[in-house]
Amino acid sequence: GLVDGLAAPSDPLRLPDVAPLTARGVAEEPVSVLLPEHHPLSRRAGLRLGDLVDARWIDAPGTGLPLPQLRAANGTSGFRPALRYDGTDLRTLAALAAAGHGLALLPRSAAEEAPGTVAVPLTAPRVVHRTELLYAGALRGPAAVLAAQLDVTRS
Repeated sequence: GLVDGLAAPSDPLRLPDVAPLTARGVAEEPVSVLLPEHHPLSRRAGLRLGDLVDARWIDAPGTGLPLPQLRAANGTSGFRPALRYDGTDLRTLAALAAAGHGLALLPRSAAEEAPGTVAVPLTAPRVVHRTELLYAGALRGPAAVLAAQLDVTRS
């Protein structure tokens, strides 16, 4: 299976201990805060997560990074949702952010594609959006093909 979430650069994701699984990194990229174009913070070169604890957030666990992960990354409470979006369409999440319903934290590549918004890099804490391949036992089938492709692209 593939899992994703926030982690320190080059650190594995913190996952519940459900079985003897092996994790293999698939991708890692910086994250950005998705703001409406005319938001007062939209012209900043970077934002600190701790400065956004009391901001209005969109809780979109199927599309953006879940608010509990933001709380864990910042080591504090806060990050209360102004709105919950249970869908998985990134364009809808971006439209909600563009309309001022709240902020979202997304991988940089996804945030930069969102019309009506500005993607401001998260500068502290240093976290990335990481995707990992999880498997039990020997790699076989599609997981083995994916792992082989990863080895080719890293060479």
